[in-house]
Amino acid sequence: MNRHSEWIKETQPLPESHDIPENTLISITFQQEINRHTLNMRNILILNGNSGGRLISNCFLYRYIAEERTLYLYLKADAERLGSNNMIEIIVTGRISNHRNMRMEIPYSLRFTTQ
Repeated sequence: MNRHSEWIKETQPLPESHDIPENTLISITFQQEINRHTLNMRNILILNGNSGGRLISNCFLYRYIAEERTLYLYLKADAERLGSNNMIEIIVTGRISNHRNMRMEIPYSLRFTTQ
């Protein structure tokens, strides 16, 4: 079994998607309940391809809904859109943990390209 499938159920957008609106809502749904305190900008990294891979995690708000086991990533300000024809990479580091404080250990990467 793929180690990531024990942790990541699905993402929106899907990995390697193209022509995603630059103001899209990003979500990561987990297979198990996650310790919400580990879902932060140190452990969920967002990189901007148009800026040479610059870290833009601080441009997002992180909201975890435990009943859905889903983390939603919202842009803080509409002016901080991702930009057109941009490769965005989201890295879920191995430092996130479940509600029993077991760490994911192996990072998960999601890339998509905006319109």
